Amino acid sequence: MIEALRKIGLTEGEIKIYLALLETGSSSIGRIIKKSGISGSKTYEVLDRLAGKGLVSSIIKNNVRYFEAASPERIVDYLEEKREEIEGEKKEIAKIVPDLILRQKHARKTEAKIYTGWEGMKTANEDIMQTLKKGEEWLSMGLTEQPETWEIYFNKKQQERAKKGIILRHLLNQKYKSLYRQRKKLPCTYFRFLEEDFEMPTSIEIYSNKVALFILVKENPLVIIIDNKETADSFRKYFEHFWKIAKH
Repeated sequence: MIEALRKIGLTEGEIKIYLALLETGSSSIGRIIKKSGISGSKTYEVLDRLAGKGLVSSIIKNNVRYFEAASPERIVDYLEEKREEIEGEKKEIAKIVPDLILRQKHARKTEAKIYTGWEGMKTANEDIMQTLKKGEEWLSMGLTEQPETWEIYFNKKQQERAKKGIILRHLLNQKYKSLYRQRKKLPCTYFRFLEEDFEMPTSIEIYSNKVALFILVKENPLVIIIDNKETADSFRKYFEHFWKIAKH
């Protein structure tokens, strides 16, 4: 019951006082304090909030103010009023959303984001998938052996990438032929190979105006995404240089 009242937006103090009034009926402030356990300075504040929600009323008898809880059915009315209020607020917000979007477009973007752990790597990979469209190019450089569970996940994502028509050119270390064998038949997928001594626990992904640096440390992987056209163009030059000299 308390959890249900909490979910509709009542505070702990409001719940205690409302339930106390339901049990005691019309009560003076002293009796409410004793029953609810709320301090005197807070009790009036909480009662005012409950009155504003239509859940408490008061009368004065012999110069003493008494408070009484509204019928529990009033909670349903309160929720309906709250729903109508939220609907009104949604309509007002909807009117200004285009202006907010326009402001966001003109604002300077954050140039770097950092994602940590396995879930962070998945999020970063999904950013590549969502950023690129059919016919656009994803350049990948580096990458050595990775845990089998990672490989299964990323192979599945590469299948989705191929179906979407995103082109992948991948510079892969010669030691890592297992990945090549699993992906070589995917559409829009091209491989060339780096020398075996050119091995690093890092994968550089270049896409659109972004560069994602995957630091593939099993215990604590890390991804840094840099959103900057000049940086992406610079990495593309490095990629194209290695692509020309890499083995087919």
